[in-house]
Amino acid sequence: MFRGMAIIAVVMIHTTPAGQWQIFCKPFINFAVAAFIFLSGYLTKTDNDNWLKFYTRRISRVLVPYSIWTVIYSIPDIRSAGMSALVKNLLCANATTTLYYIFVYIQFALLTPLLGKLAKSPYRHLGWLIAPLSVILFKYIPVFGGIEQGKHIQLFWNDACLGWFTFYYLGLILGNRINDRKFNVRNLAILYCASLLLQMAEGYLWYKTDPAGCGSQLKLTSILSSSIFILLMYSVLLNRNHHPKSRLLCMIGDYSFGIYLVHMMFLKLLETFDLYKLIPYPINSIVVLAISFIFCCTCSTVFGKKFGRWVGLI
Repeated sequence: MFRGMAIIAVVMIHTTPAGQWQIFCKPFINFAVAAFIFLSGYLTKTDNDNWLKFYTRRISRVLVPYSIWTVIYSIPDIRSAGMSALVKNLLCANATTTLYYIFVYIQFALLTPLLGKLAKSPYRHLGWLIAPLSVILFKYIPVFGGIEQGKHIQLFWNDACLGWFTFYYLGLILGNRINDRKFNVRNLAILYCASLLLQMAEGYLWYKTDPAGCGSQLKLTSILSSSIFILLMYSVLLNRNHHPKSRLLCMIGDYSFGIYLVHMMFLKLLETFDLYKLIPYPINSIVVLAISFIFCCTCSTVFGKKFGRWVGLI
């Protein structure tokens, strides 16, 4: 159910209109990728007798779909720049926005043994500093300090997992019961509402300085809001034996990986039609989500779930 909520938010992020819509709409949906990364950590055990098997299983699960969809999304680049464009896209996750997060997932999978040790050590609190300090260093200082980053530094930041560290680390800690404290839902809800207002205020400041970054998921207030939202959902959905379930959300969640991979393809296709451009937000999000969901369901039914898993539709 939580995955269903997260993938709906992902599609809404990519269909949000530019400009001030980003300031006021994005804070409500910026938890999307953070939720998926949190769930990856939450479902990962820090104690493992065979890390090689863990790496093989986790990485092969996403690397094959990553390669297939990089080729598909790279077709326009290949036509204009040749096969070198495909190689660059494969190595740097440049084919489309969403594929970058598979790189992030692989990095966290590789780092899991070290993160598990950190989470259980007396220095566990240092883990909470990594994402905020990284965002300040690689985003805030260049933009607000007027410092131009070198090409290699930009390449590192564009593919690094540092900005998302908080969410995977939080998932490991809660999923492995390293910290099993209970959270007050009412207090979390109040804090979440307050953090949304802060995120809007920061978004406005970014809009005045760097409009392209005003809706980013990697702002300090976005990290704060997403963390609180995750703790709220953890308390309501994940940490209780009995909670309300939505069959539709669960079905969407089951195909969330496929929707994640294919929705940008359908979005780019729909944007070539004038009729789609007339559809207001967020109805346009529902259209893209519905087409992507039906596509994943149909292909998995026709070609089988094994095929669906290999190409990343399930």
